[in-house]
Amino acid sequence: MYSASVRNANLIHFTRRSLCHNNLATVSRTFTPLRTTSRCTRHVTRTSVATSRVLSSAPPLKEGKSLLPYVLLSLGVISAFAGGAKLVADYKAELMKEEKKKSCAEQGKTEKKGKALIGGPFNLVDTEGNKVTNLDFLGKWVLVYFGFTFCPDVCPEELEKIGDMLTIMDNTPRAPKITPIFISVDPKRDTPELIKLYLEDFHPEFIGLTGTMEQVKRATKQYRVYYSEGPDPGNNEYIVDHSIVTFLMDPRGEFSQNFGPNTTAEAAAEKIAEKMNDFYTATE
Repeated sequence: MYSASVRNANLIHFTRRSLCHNNLATVSRTFTPLRTTSRCTRHVTRTSVATSRVLSSAPPLKEGKSLLPYVLLSLGVISAFAGGAKLVADYKAELMKEEKKKSCAEQGKTEKKGKALIGGPFNLVDTEGNKVTNLDFLGKWVLVYFGFTFCPDVCPEELEKIGDMLTIMDNTPRAPKITPIFISVDPKRDTPELIKLYLEDFHPEFIGLTGTMEQVKRATKQYRVYYSEGPDPGNNEYIVDHSIVTFLMDPRGEFSQNFGPNTTAEAAAEKIAEKMNDFYTATE
């Protein structure tokens, strides 16, 4: 009789330890990438400990008594906290998706006259520290791209493609010059000096612009560009998620066309030539 009680007590202790450990491991693996993970994990840990204390303070089970109520209690408490953390994570993810969808949808909006609601006033600084506004580009064809110098792959690919587009247009007879502009969405790290050095790897005509957090925010809002700073894993090496789009603006400073990552340089150049012809035909 004595040995059976000892075995039951050991079984209860092992079940509680295994249950808490397994559930905590599952929660940790599921939510590690999110900022809320550490808080949720601490809550689950405290809850698991509290649950363990409740179980340990319960009267000893008689031989043959079922462990099921205690198992269900522990599972229920931990599952409730894990479910709450998942709801918070899902809600934040949905907010980011909705913001991104809204930005993309606004890029396709048009006024009654057919003008896209893209572009407008901005006040930034160039790589020499000079103040630059949208008015400085009136009378010019402009290609505008928003990105950041720490971008690992997408931005370099898009900037190279813009360079190819400009080369094609430079070799097109009677085609007007186009000014390429790079606007940083990471003003915390992208200093004028760093942007200047970064753009040396691309087309020599690139103009790099940045500004304060508020100035960059206003510029992105004018172009309906989405951007969001990701979590910092350490050493200031975070990634900035942003819209991948190049805007063609006409000499009046109005939106003419946009190009996504799937548009080739050749196709974009052909479209630019078409838009230029339409513009000059309409203004004759």
